[in-house]
Amino acid sequence: MRDNENIRQLYKEYQRRDITRAERREMLEKIARERYKTDPRKSMSVKGQALLNLMFGAVVMIISVISLISRTSGSIRRHTPLFIAAIAVYAVLLFILGKYKKEPEDELSKELKLKADAYTAKGLIVATIVFGMILQMACNHSHKVTVEITGEVVMWYGYLMLGAYHVLSNAFYLGLDRTPEAEEE
Repeated sequence: MRDNENIRQLYKEYQRRDITRAERREMLEKIARERYKTDPRKSMSVKGQALLNLMFGAVVMIISVISLISRTSGSIRRHTPLFIAAIAVYAVLLFILGKYKKEPEDELSKELKLKADAYTAKGLIVATIVFGMILQMACNHSHKVTVEITGEVVMWYGYLMLGAYHVLSNAFYLGLDRTPEAEEE
């Protein structure tokens, strides 16, 4: 009960109008730490969160690629089992995520995530170019002069880029944060 009072007190301080943005961000971090302490679930490290988010991104990419292929080729029935399997994997990952509490980020992990996001921006540009080249080659292979781009194809391409962002960002973060799990505090 006392822990809830501490969190309520921190929220009251957070809602004050006279504090700066930096102080407000610091208060949110304090609130997150207090909530982390009171949560009875097992904890998941920042590396574990990154790995799970990488898997989420990969599943989203798989779902969007399957949907793009089935929508452009017109053979939805052939790809339906793959689509359902990918959604089932996504649901299992969500269940696993719900069983653990997330460890708050420290300063080093925040810096590494910012570096990973910088690399990810460059990677997304490359991924967009590669996707365009694959689309062009597929058109040449099917002897089509034009590609019909509908709103649905644009939506699935957006999901593909969202999944690519999560995969690249978390892969770069895991590559930058190479300290073994046993050496972490």
